[in-house]
Amino acid sequence: MISHARIATILRCDAALCFACGLPGLIAPAWLAGFLLPQQETVLGMPTATVLWELGILLVAYAGLLLLAAIKPGLDRPVLLVSAVADAGWVLGTVALVAAFPASFSSWGIVALAVVALDTALIGLWKLRVLRGGATPLAA
Repeated sequence: MISHARIATILRCDAALCFACGLPGLIAPAWLAGFLLPQQETVLGMPTATVLWELGILLVAYAGLLLLAAIKPGLDRPVLLVSAVADAGWVLGTVALVAAFPASFSSWGIVALAVVALDTALIGLWKLRVLRGGATPLAA
């Protein structure tokens, strides 16, 4: 049996990462747009800063949901599984975007996206390991 405390810890770590990644989009979307996509004025017909602001809202809201799941014992396992799938989607989406449009991103933007994707992948693997009954955290 996996303890609620272990799952809650993972969900809180994931919430912290999501909040940290969403905050720049909320408070400085124009700067973030210039940092990540300096040559890109629009994304899908919308101003890049607006898209990053909306992404910031989504990430901060998602962080709140993860924190809520961390305090609700009945929600923790299903949320852990769904969020592990979401983590995989985030990583695959990041790789696909950078591979498909490498000239759109700044060099430091690619580095930042790679760091976030790596962190997301590690948290996702940690979630899957715990769900499978792994007794120790990844970084033991």
